[in-house]
Amino acid sequence: MFLPKVVYENLPYVYFIFSGFLLTFEMTWPILFSASLFYSAGCITLVSRSAHRRLDRQKNLGIKHKIPELLYEYLPYIYSAIGIFTIMITKNALFQFCAFTLLVLAVRNLLCRHKNRTSAVKHF
Repeated sequence: MFLPKVVYENLPYVYFIFSGFLLTFEMTWPILFSASLFYSAGCITLVSRSAHRRLDRQKNLGIKHKIPELLYEYLPYIYSAIGIFTIMITKNALFQFCAFTLLVLAVRNLLCRHKNRTSAVKHF
């Protein structure tokens, strides 16, 4: 299947927007399930694209990670989902501040990853 580049590149963000649109309605289980499916589809699409487009690919050099790589890849998206959901369901200022902090951390991690993965490997 061939999609125009404009549609192909923006499709995960459309999934995120549609997920947010569903969450603006009442909180029922079918709507929450549908929103989580759209959010998951956007996350999976972005992570798989990032894995295929990496310029800093390295062979397994015996580097031990503290957390599994699969969890590491999805961690910013988990942070943002928890942050958004917490902001939506609570009115407590402390919880909302913690949720906002999670959102900032998620954006920071995604921006740093993008910068590191789109540059070639540096030897020095």
